[in-house]
Amino acid sequence: MSDRAQSAPIGVAILLAVTVVSLSALTVTVGSVVEDGATEAEARGVAASMDAALDPERSGRHERRLALHEGRLRTVDRSLRVLDGPDVAFERPVGGLVFTAGQRQVRYVTGATIGDTGNGAFLHAAPAVSVRDRTLFVGVTALDADAVAVDGTGTVTLRTNVTHDRRRLSGQGYAVAVETRTPAVWERWFDDMGATTTRRTFDDDGVPSVVARFPDTRVVYVFVHELNLEVGR
Repeated sequence: MSDRAQSAPIGVAILLAVTVVSLSALTVTVGSVVEDGATEAEARGVAASMDAALDPERSGRHERRLALHEGRLRTVDRSLRVLDGPDVAFERPVGGLVFTAGQRQVRYVTGATIGDTGNGAFLHAAPAVSVRDRTLFVGVTALDADAVAVDGTGTVTLRTNVTHDRRRLSGQGYAVAVETRTPAVWERWFDDMGATTTRRTFDDDGVPSVVARFPDTRVVYVFVHELNLEVGR
């Protein structure tokens, strides 16, 4: 038998092997894409549900159910401060909610919802901070929630009892300090407002605060929305 005759079945075998390997790789790739898409959809749904459930612009008792198909939802400790020069003029624990599924996370802190893909974070819903006529307006959404962590598939209920308070501060130039695990997102947002940002640690919990300074402001109105959040099945 000639070498050419022997090479024909060998070539077919190699081609089949390459085809099987290619199909296996394609199956893994498609599976990863589908899984990533499902995780992304889950994160978007959680972000929308957080925004709806933790709406600070209402009063009284409210309840919203959140369906989880994967991942983990937990409360965290966070604080917001208003500085008059270097001094703390106002301080409030605001808490936070964090949803984690794979490499994706959704974080809610004092009215802002932030998505994190693992490769970068982005602002899903902006915080309630604005400046007008040298007056700083700061909306503070405080969750007042116990430490809770909920894992796996099921329905989570977010119950809130919303009350409001307002106070006025006057001084020589103010800054807002937000404790966060995603400082770059807050810095970009405050930079767009014209603030000067730095990072500072106020306590020993390892979570930095983004300090956004508005040197021309002389009056601050702080609107505190206490949600008294309960998280449960």
